[in-house]
Amino acid sequence: MKKTSAPSQATPVKVKRRHYREQFKRDAVAVLQSGRSATQLARELGVSQWNLRDWKEIYGAGSAVVSPKARSADGTNAGAASIVDLAVQLADMRRELNAVISQRDILKKALAIVAMDPLSATR
Repeated sequence: MKKTSAPSQATPVKVKRRHYREQFKRDAVAVLQSGRSATQLARELGVSQWNLRDWKEIYGAGSAVVSPKARSADGTNAGAASIVDLAVQLADMRRELNAVISQRDILKKALAIVAMDPLSATR
């Protein structure tokens, strides 16, 4: 019985592309143009720096694309925070939470050391 071998050529792997909403892109560009570092913003949002660069060309201040205003049902501007602002705020809060957790752990250890019986510690 003869075995057939698989071709030696590797099969290409399909990469699933992520799609972002236009408002998310616009908000990201707004945060980027407010002076935020592209590297830091890309890391916080989980996007590529190249995506931010392309979005800036399309939705930036000097671009030809006119940005539609976010409006509520009665036609006034919505006062809700943008998705990008919320994502940045979430990243800041997670960073702060990790710092507080590490401080708490250090204080627990210090309390355990202070609470030790001095006689049992020297033996």
